[in-house]
Amino acid sequence: MPIDPKILLNKTFKEVESSWDEQRVLLYNLAVGSSEDPMNESDLRFTVGPVPKVIPSFAACIYPMESVFSLIGSKGLEVSLRSLLHGEQKLILHQEIPSKGTALTKARIISVEDYRSFASVTIEAISYMDGKILVTGESRMLFIGEGGFGIKPKKKDKLPTPSSKPDEVIEYKTQDNQAIMYRIPSQDNNPLHVDPSFAKIAGFNKPILHGLCIYGITCKKVLENYFNNQPQNVAEVSTRFSGPVTPGNTLIMNTWEQGSYVIAQVIEKETEEIVLKDFVMKKQ
Repeated sequence: MPIDPKILLNKTFKEVESSWDEQRVLLYNLAVGSSEDPMNESDLRFTVGPVPKVIPSFAACIYPMESVFSLIGSKGLEVSLRSLLHGEQKLILHQEIPSKGTALTKARIISVEDYRSFASVTIEAISYMDGKILVTGESRMLFIGEGGFGIKPKKKDKLPTPSSKPDEVIEYKTQDNQAIMYRIPSQDNNPLHVDPSFAKIAGFNKPILHGLCIYGITCKKVLENYFNNQPQNVAEVSTRFSGPVTPGNTLIMNTWEQGSYVIAQVIEKETEEIVLKDFVMKKQ
């Protein structure tokens, strides 16, 4: 059996130590759209040192993607990297992320589900700094064509996207080389985002933008428009990835403020396809 839930749910992970510094944070902030307008003075705190602010979505980069990729092909997950899609991402911020630090991350697989046409594997990663929890992450990975092992999905609670007119509509034009820029600070080396030949084998005309880059762009724009560009005011950021984005295309973010939450639905303008669903940022 390519996917064995029993093996995966009992798999042990080595604790992973990872570090970041101000230079990496600056590159990340630029890669997700900070200082798009160089006259926006409040954005300079993200793009000018020596101690830049950290966009909350950067926390998804603390647990190295290589740790996720290393699972693929191992016992219990004998599948191809080409079958992998990032399905959902959730971050709970227990502290503001510092611009420089070292974290120790403990990870485990918390669910394996069968959607028949694909499988879902959810990894929980808890990162600690100085013995205190910094961030809890949940990454839901989808493996296309790898269902059929019989573990039925559990119903998940979601905040509904409002049917009313958005409170704000935000546009952001991605850059043709944005995936290459994002790859460096994120350390996500999946060739789907940079290698034209690999992208064609996977069924795309050209490399597509990282889902976490779209997530980061949306986080930054919501932070700017609803949180006064103050990362310490963010408690949680989550989303569901629902479609690819071609670098160079434009994102349209329909946003609603609902009490302590901001909800967003992100559309690729050129195709009119929804690319992020159930995006939620929660206030502290």
